Amino acid sequence: MKRLPLLFLLVYLCSCNAELEKTNSEDFRQAIQGRAQGTTWQIVYYDLQERDLTPQVDSILRRVDESVSTYLDGSTIYRWNKSDSGCTVDPLFLELLLQSYEVYEATNGAFDPTVKPLVSFWGFGPERIAHPEVVDPKQIDSLLGLVRFDTLTLRMGDREVSLKDILNNPNPKGEIFLHKPISGMQLDFNAIGQGWSVDKVTEYLESQGLKVYFVEIGGEIRAGYPKPDNGGENWRFGIDKPSEGNYDRELQAVIELCNRGLATSGNYRKFYEKNGVRYSHTIDPKTGYPVQHSLLSATVLSNTAGKADALATAFMVMGTDSTIQYLNENSYLNSYIYLISDDGSGGYQTFQSRQLEGIINEELD
Repeated sequence: MKRLPLLFLLVYLCSCNAELEKTNSEDFRQAIQGRAQGTTWQIVYYDLQERDLTPQVDSILRRVDESVSTYLDGSTIYRWNKSDSGCTVDPLFLELLLQSYEVYEATNGAFDPTVKPLVSFWGFGPERIAHPEVVDPKQIDSLLGLVRFDTLTLRMGDREVSLKDILNNPNPKGEIFLHKPISGMQLDFNAIGQGWSVDKVTEYLESQGLKVYFVEIGGEIRAGYPKPDNGGENWRFGIDKPSEGNYDRELQAVIELCNRGLATSGNYRKFYEKNGVRYSHTIDPKTGYPVQHSLLSATVLSNTAGKADALATAFMVMGTDSTIQYLNENSYLNSYIYLISDDGSGGYQTFQSRQLEGIINEELD
């Protein structure tokens, strides 16, 4: 909030120019949008220079796709997944790999990007494989042998290091080769990738001196300082009711955001039913099966959108009770959590962490 007077001062000084008639902060509001990563993106920012940053944002997202998109033939992750023993990875790939490993460790493996073979087996991967007619437990056990994120190692020159080791040296020099210990292992960053892409775009905006903004890619969000209009109110975003066919986007709650990322993960849209059993797209990397619990959606606010995205996925794996227990045992985490569960009678039961007090509103009627 302390930065707002500076923005208004700059607007006022600019208005003193005889050739510039703009005197309201809203006159400097820029709104751009586009498509990337199989979805849409939109950005709003306040810029005294009134720049159109669409080409730069498109370029950033294109580089991200060329590195970590499983949907793009020839991307770094595509080449690694197709290889028998690994391949050289680029700096963007390495950055996302290490961020993923941090969340993997923090959640005791509930978030694991090497779960991709199981995601594909259940028919939820980019290959569009049909859902299995018959599930052989032996086949699940075999695929579970490929879910081993902590076994990946990096070769730098003549040194072989673990992901944990390289976290202490996040800026390695020279060529990096990501070794695959078992042929058939695959990575999928889709559960963190869009949130992380939001962060990469945000980094660029801030490098251009922009502080008042919001960035949204495929529903993952990050907001900067409060909007200068209406007395500097925080950015406000809705959380959908987790119901099938909620095409009108009926809201369960509205949440305020300031200098944080936000992500929501849910099981109420991507699933299939067979013989009366619902199979969610969220696969538990420890059991190999789609999760079976009452948690319908998890919304996380964190210091970055990437971390929020990955944690929301991890909590969808854990379920309501285990997530609440996890939060109690890890109170040092600077994350704000909102959970919506099926109450067993056709309604919803919600949980919100204490940090959300004062910035979330469930009374929308």
